Amino acid sequence: MIYARALTELFYNGEDPRNGSAIIHHIINRSYTSVLGHEVYIDNNGDAEGNYSVVALLYDAAVNGSLRMSMQPVGYFQYSSDKNLLPRFRYYDDSRHFQWVGGRRPRAEPVCGFDGARCSYNWKLLALLSVIASMFTVAGIFAFKHYRYEQKLACLLWKVDLRDIIIIPTADNTCKAGASMIQVCRHSAIFSLVPELSPKRAYTRIGLYKSSIVAIKPIYKKSIDITRNIRKELKQIREVRHENIIPFIGACVEANNLCLLTAYCARGSLEDVLANEDLHLDNMFVSSLVADIIKGMIYLHDSDIISHGNLRSSNCLVDSRWVLQITDFGLHEFKAGQLELDVENKTLKRKLWSAPELLRQLSPPPRGTQKGDVYSFAILLYEIVGRQGPWGNTEMSDVDIVNHVTRGQIMLRPDTSGLDVAESVVRCMYSCWDEDPENRPDFRFVRVKLKEMQAGLKPNIFDNMLAIMEKYAYNLEGLVQERTNQLTEEKKKTDALLNRMLPKTVAEALKRGDPVEAESFECVTIYFSDIVGFTELSAVSTPLQVVELLNDLYTCCDSIISNYDVYKVETIGDAYMVVSGLPVRNGDRHAGEVASMALHLLSQIRRFEITHRPGEVLKLRIGIHSGHCVAGVVGLKMPRYCLFGDTVNTASRMESTGEAFRIHISHSTYDLLERLGGYICEERGLTEIKGKGEMLTYWLVREGRS
Repeated sequence: MIYARALTELFYNGEDPRNGSAIIHHIINRSYTSVLGHEVYIDNNGDAEGNYSVVALLYDAAVNGSLRMSMQPVGYFQYSSDKNLLPRFRYYDDSRHFQWVGGRRPRAEPVCGFDGARCSYNWKLLALLSVIASMFTVAGIFAFKHYRYEQKLACLLWKVDLRDIIIIPTADNTCKAGASMIQVCRHSAIFSLVPELSPKRAYTRIGLYKSSIVAIKPIYKKSIDITRNIRKELKQIREVRHENIIPFIGACVEANNLCLLTAYCARGSLEDVLANEDLHLDNMFVSSLVADIIKGMIYLHDSDIISHGNLRSSNCLVDSRWVLQITDFGLHEFKAGQLELDVENKTLKRKLWSAPELLRQLSPPPRGTQKGDVYSFAILLYEIVGRQGPWGNTEMSDVDIVNHVTRGQIMLRPDTSGLDVAESVVRCMYSCWDEDPENRPDFRFVRVKLKEMQAGLKPNIFDNMLAIMEKYAYNLEGLVQERTNQLTEEKKKTDALLNRMLPKTVAEALKRGDPVEAESFECVTIYFSDIVGFTELSAVSTPLQVVELLNDLYTCCDSIISNYDVYKVETIGDAYMVVSGLPVRNGDRHAGEVASMALHLLSQIRRFEITHRPGEVLKLRIGIHSGHCVAGVVGLKMPRYCLFGDTVNTASRMESTGEAFRIHISHSTYDLLERLGGYICEERGLTEIKGKGEMLTYWLVREGRS
């Protein structure tokens, strides 16, 4: 229809219908009536601007039902010939309005237009307002942060209730009644919660707090006033978090029970590790420990703590994973004014790690200085490498060392000549303990200087820890093997000593815990001997001389009887008792074994010299008897293997009725020797034996041909 109207006008004006531009000219910027009866305007671009109606939900009486409302047209948009103006909204009926959202008709465009061309701005005023707004924003942020900071200070998140702490009993730390530190000890609760915590060695007082093992450090003050500065210190140290810094758990501030709680390091301090001679620290161990110290000190120096002030081996703790963690820094006002025991010696020991410029100050700062920490690290590095204390094997006392370092007339430092370390490590020590603090490097530069020391360590801390633990396991296996060998040697010595006191079969039964019952032996041979005139000899000798004489005599006898199948029963004074045929039976050989032994002893005693009475000879008297006997162990404390029976008494009578330098034997022993053959005996005749009457006895003269 639009095209047809344009062609009609072209023909009417006598224009060429094949001219497209002329046709477009008759189409644009004109309106036409659509099939719906609405006027549609085609703009200069050839776009049709539709005629849109606005409909609303209004009351309609023609609608049936309870709602009686329908959607009805209420307005339209009127286009202007000025193409810069937007269409205007018009009501079909000005008296028939409807409810707009928000209470009024929305604007067709912003006040300043879509591009802001209808408004002019005062840029200086806007800039000033922006600055003021920014200042208020920054001030608000700082005010909010200050409020949060004050809120954290007031919250006392670090405070620990004493009743929540349970002391863990150890070998070095037992819970005593009336103890002021922790008044409630619940050992049974400990073992039910943590069954593996049986009483064992600990390097400090430890306890259980919220299911975690903590170290408890007492503060030697009766009470403390929690000032704002102390709260700031506690908040500050509570927020310190680093793998090489000991985690701070909290503090107890109850009267007479002041203490600090930190994480517990099971391997104790670095001082304890270095003092353990059984632990071999190779280069990997040393490098790992030194690297941990450097990383922890770099973090401290970059934090609000600023410096440590008391860096030494006892303040470097080692946990169960062999990670070193630094402790005992900060909280200077909290710990000030303590009434420590033996404070002079403790202060003197701390000064061994202190920098000379701090020693010269009457009141050095409690937190120390960063350059002072570098000096302390140099002494600590020497202590780790040398393992002979902070100043090595020096003849100087601690007081002399501190005085020399304080005066500084001659720069006194630990002797590094005997250290088995790389030259770069020694040079780092010298630069760190330089007399002039300004010449000392910071810890980042120290890490660069010791880079050679870290060679061979794995970049991943867990891999490095596994490698360290593997080496430690090998070291522990070697230590266990060494201890096992030592235990085996000691067991052999114990067994040898036990076998000297008791027969081997009896000793083995006692070690197994088996009862040793008395045993009857059909026939054994018993030997008794004593020294004629021993009482008179003892009277003219000192007790020490008598002991020395008997020791020499019995040593000589023991060396001889070891060549025969006999068992030494006991020695009482100058009496010497030996038996053969028990505890291991040997047929009839027991008589021959004892007879040969007696002849050997007698020949040796003739050449025995008394040390304190030269030229005087011991007169040995020997008696031997064979017969039935019962043997058993008597007593539980210092048990003895004893012989019982008439044979023992008769053998003793053979000795007491004998003569010096002669071997007196009974008829039963004579019969056994005759049966064996090889012994020459001489009949003595009838001899009066106490308790037995007259008995036919013999002298054993010598061995003959069998």
